[in-house]
Amino acid sequence: MKLSSLFITGSFLTSLTFGIPLYDLGKTLETTSYSPDETFLINEFSNQLTQIDQFNSTNSTKCEKCIKRLNLGKSIALTRPNLIYPIFTKWCIDNEILKDSTTCKLTYGRNTVHNASEGTNFANLLTLMDPNSYDGQLFCHYQQDKKCPLPKTPEIDMSSYWPEKQSKHFKAPEPSNETYNVLHISDFHIELDYQIGTEGNCTQNMCCTTHNDNKDIKPEGWSYTMNLTESQANNLSFTPAWYDSNGDLQYDEPIDVFSNDSIWQPASTWGQYKCDSPEVLINSSLKSIAKYQNKLGLDFKFSIFTGDLVDHDEDNHLNYEKNIKSEEIIFRDIKSTLKDIPVYPVLGNHDTFPYAQMAQEKSGFANLFNWNAELMGDLWEDYNWINSSTARYVRKHYSGFAVETSTNLKVIALNSNAYYASNLYNYWNATDIDSFGQFQFLIDELIESESKDQRVWIIAHIPFIQEALPIPAEVFQQILKRFSPYTIAGIFFGHTHEDQFNILYDGEVTNKTEDNAVNIAWISQAVTPLFQNNPSWRYYTIDSKTHSVMNSYNYYFKLNETWYEGSSEPNWEFEYSAREAYSNVVPNWPDSSPLNATFWHKVAHAIHESDEVAQTYNNYKRRFSPFVEQCIGTNDCDGSFCFLSSFTLKDYEACMKAFDEPKFQ
Repeated sequence: MKLSSLFITGSFLTSLTFGIPLYDLGKTLETTSYSPDETFLINEFSNQLTQIDQFNSTNSTKCEKCIKRLNLGKSIALTRPNLIYPIFTKWCIDNEILKDSTTCKLTYGRNTVHNASEGTNFANLLTLMDPNSYDGQLFCHYQQDKKCPLPKTPEIDMSSYWPEKQSKHFKAPEPSNETYNVLHISDFHIELDYQIGTEGNCTQNMCCTTHNDNKDIKPEGWSYTMNLTESQANNLSFTPAWYDSNGDLQYDEPIDVFSNDSIWQPASTWGQYKCDSPEVLINSSLKSIAKYQNKLGLDFKFSIFTGDLVDHDEDNHLNYEKNIKSEEIIFRDIKSTLKDIPVYPVLGNHDTFPYAQMAQEKSGFANLFNWNAELMGDLWEDYNWINSSTARYVRKHYSGFAVETSTNLKVIALNSNAYYASNLYNYWNATDIDSFGQFQFLIDELIESESKDQRVWIIAHIPFIQEALPIPAEVFQQILKRFSPYTIAGIFFGHTHEDQFNILYDGEVTNKTEDNAVNIAWISQAVTPLFQNNPSWRYYTIDSKTHSVMNSYNYYFKLNETWYEGSSEPNWEFEYSAREAYSNVVPNWPDSSPLNATFWHKVAHAIHESDEVAQTYNNYKRRFSPFVEQCIGTNDCDGSFCFLSSFTLKDYEACMKAFDEPKFQ
């Protein structure tokens, strides 16, 4: 692969040329040839893995078998790491462990650099982990379909990491009567392979490419247009479109999408609910931001981007080069539209290759993933979002950083793959409360800010209530409780694609009261329509003194309406503001008070107690898409309270158990 084919610029390209391993996308483990001796070992050890599975004994549980497989794998990895891929892949395929052979190959054979045949991320983990410890139990629970029960989380006390909380730190500072605005965008998920006319209703996890199809049998006589009105059928949107360098929309000739009668629902110009974002959709969202910024006279002091640039395509259609291209295109488009507005981004679980993988510096494998942090450091510095000093930290520390904004607010950005359950490297020495060093970095920054009465925002991609491992979730929760509500003014996530929130309480799970509600995490809606949501973005009004959120304003468009509007641009419109939307739920909330944890505590309880309020929340959650749950007279919206009023998965599950009512099922 030629370096010139990569979307890499500046010092990162130079560093690749001088010593960082090159990436050979043409070479895969599947093409590796093995000697007769190696072939014998592959067959022998894969048979041993199968025998572990087939061993029927009342004293051998699924968990014990899983641990035995890890022990066998570790013994192989320590001497012949290059054989882990073929051994575990053969075992996986022969025993139909996963859904197909491709999934088996990618699960046990995925790595980044050209010498991947010497080992994979799974092989690397086996060399590091202790299968007979918490490591193995945790891995077999999260990575092996809960073969082991979730091991008990060790007791954690972080109090020695910071000074004692002073009396003034138990109360948030009083806001002023002045505000500024901040933009929040998230989860763009550009689909580089998006093609108009391909299957938009496929049976894979993402549609709208030439490699997707619907494997179900189409009903006899069914056609896409059979239930459309004449007006809709005459104004279908199948015209390739893009924005030129001046921001003007350009069109090509309409595509004949009906020549292939195997297609259930042809992908349209602006997107589908089972697809990620075509680039024209992303640029439409950015253009709408610029439009409302000018129309409303918004002076955004900065923007936060809470992650996920790369699409949800199946693993065999993802690669390192596609990741780089996706990251560069989106950040380029953001810079082109937002101009001089600083953007403080984080990376999501999709924004690395392989998916979600990131190794600790002390593991010895961090060099496999440094390319991403180096690329981000270069891009963000080139766009003047961060200075050279911060960029050096980004390159060194997994793309995390801390920056002081022009408003004197500190923004701390974390890489959530350091606590994500899908990252294999998190199962090494898993009782380490801070194997990546991110929490110590966070604590140090918070202590410094607290000492000078500076307020802080924390941004990351994945909420700790979703797919965060138990120990880092507990550590993070203790950090937040210690520095809330005085120092931490806001917490912001993405990832779920839905407009949601999580409340942090400093008390028992059954004691969710106004008095112990100490902070709130804002979970941003997504631009991508994947998972049945309408595209959306938001901005906040922020108190100039305390940097607390005073209100949020959400904008969206109805994707399904664009299907029947020919070549018209999407109509981005105002959706709601949080303060006004819930004014009946939280009556007499003072205009001078921020939308803090107490406000959202009241909203969460109203959602639980009233189907009408639950409907309002669910309408906003999916932005009035055709797939909004119907709450009134059904059980479709049950369970929201425990999600909204919990901060970690452990708390959520305890809440569901404690409140044994239909609403919590």
